[in-house]
Amino acid sequence: MATQALRLRPKVKNVVWGGDWLLTTLGRTPEAPGPVGESWEAWSGSEVLNGPDAGATLGDLFATGRRDLFGSTVERYPRFPLLVKFIDARENLSVQVHPTDALAMELEEYPYGKTEFWYVVAAEPGAEILFGLADRELAADAIAAAVAGNDAASICARVPVRPGDVVDIPAGTVHALTAGVVVYELQQDSDITYRLYDWGRVGREIHIEKGLACIDPARKGLRVAHPGPQGDGPVRSAPLPSSHVFGSELLELAGPVELASAGDGFGLLSVVDGSGRLDGGPLAMGDTALLPPGHAAHVAPGPAGLRLVRGWAL
Repeated sequence: MATQALRLRPKVKNVVWGGDWLLTTLGRTPEAPGPVGESWEAWSGSEVLNGPDAGATLGDLFATGRRDLFGSTVERYPRFPLLVKFIDARENLSVQVHPTDALAMELEEYPYGKTEFWYVVAAEPGAEILFGLADRELAADAIAAAVAGNDAASICARVPVRPGDVVDIPAGTVHALTAGVVVYELQQDSDITYRLYDWGRVGREIHIEKGLACIDPARKGLRVAHPGPQGDGPVRSAPLPSSHVFGSELLELAGPVELASAGDGFGLLSVVDGSGRLDGGPLAMGDTALLPPGHAAHVAPGPAGLRLVRGWAL
């Protein structure tokens, strides 16, 4: 069995709607000049930084059937199944929708759709997101007309968000992250996004036909959650969204604890507030580590406390 948590190299992405929060707060290094919007912390292409597998990617190790690193998930999934990222929206992201697994295979010949959730790390006062369809009856032809008419934002609900909010986004949910919001995201290892509207940006494709095929009209009138960790002792917890491929929870540490994956496979541990120590080494804001099955990592909070998201593959 693996005897240590795996540290991973982040991948920073330049995007037109990004800012500099990932650089100034998480200390990420840009690959090119320009705004930075995403830092991919754990995914199939993540490079392992420590231990005997240093230099290999999670995807390559998963493909070799390494049960010591991933548990029984290597038998249930055709490739590494999860992706963790931080997103900084300096400007509005596109109004978009993601496919289910079945539609991802039908439309893109890829085994994973994209079900995800956001934990709001930072938000400017008055920040809103577009989340689901507006809470009114919308016929299929009205939805299609709005998308085809470059007016998809008008059929979406606007929902206020603040730090600590949680946004559950199953595949088929129309949504948009908007200016002034930073989120942690746990999702399937898929980058399939169909843009329905892009706020007038030039040169970015709009995916009308595929997007309309993916919209779930039942995803309307939605609300965000604001979980508060409960319990006594060194660790308090609150459940976070689960799906057909992942489970998750929010952990708040008041003292040292031993943390392992909550499932029978691997786990992913991400810092969403504060800092501390992991297996004797530093654990900074934004860090994500992979917890192999059978390894209980020693985690201790720093002076300012430590808030983590623990996710695991089902």
